[in-house]
Amino acid sequence: MPGKYLDGELIYQGSVPSDIEQTGILGRTTEYYDPYDARSRETNELLGNRELLSYLLKNSNIDILLRTIGNAFFPRTVTILTTPTAIIDPNRSPRGYILINPNTTVSGVVTTVTVFPAGTVFAVAATPSAAINVSAHGGATFTMDVTEASAGPVTVDLQSQDPISGNWVTVQSDIFAGASAVGTYHAPVGGIGIDQNARLLVTVAGDTMTASIAAMLKPQLAGTVAGPTVFLGNADVNATIGYPLLGGQKEVFYLKENTPLFGVAVASTEVRLFELQ
Repeated sequence: MPGKYLDGELIYQGSVPSDIEQTGILGRTTEYYDPYDARSRETNELLGNRELLSYLLKNSNIDILLRTIGNAFFPRTVTILTTPTAIIDPNRSPRGYILINPNTTVSGVVTTVTVFPAGTVFAVAATPSAAINVSAHGGATFTMDVTEASAGPVTVDLQSQDPISGNWVTVQSDIFAGASAVGTYHAPVGGIGIDQNARLLVTVAGDTMTASIAAMLKPQLAGTVAGPTVFLGNADVNATIGYPLLGGQKEVFYLKENTPLFGVAVASTEVRLFELQ
């Protein structure tokens, strides 16, 4: 019968040698079997002593890892200083770790711009605002707070600039729908006219008006993720040779026995360490 794999059922192969086959006590037969054989899972070939020991060693290493790295997490916070700081002390056996740098600041998703500051007095005329750079944004919302109303009509137009001639063209007219009484008004304009440079043109007739206008540019097409970086390595780690762990980044480490881990940062920074036990 064919031999089975090392990790499966093992049986003998071949016939019982005639010189050891014998009859014992009357009515009972004693049989002897050949030694078990071990075969490679990939090739089904017999394993020699060296190959067999290699398989056993690999299985032992896996067993050690499975016993060492379990399902429980032991979290702790480590403060990384501007000098090499010990994050993980040497262990007697291999162990896994999850290291997170949670220091993340997302900027630029929404940008607020003061188009006309509080207390601005609009004369009876057409008053353009300064150019607003909207090249990195996909939409905008404007708010107007009127503190002193005009006796006449007021229109606020959104304009976009021609990049070749530099001239301004109105793309959305009267975005506040003629609002001129005391109060706060909201005008979502979407992405129409939010091209490269935009501005507002405020036209007042009949009497002056006192108001402020702000712009909220959103959503930005490209945000910026920033935060202090931690550099990982041995006891001599620095910002030049260390492995960078950026703000908001996570790394998983499996350290062998007697292997410490150090970190250094430009400024004192807290990181989260989860030990797999």
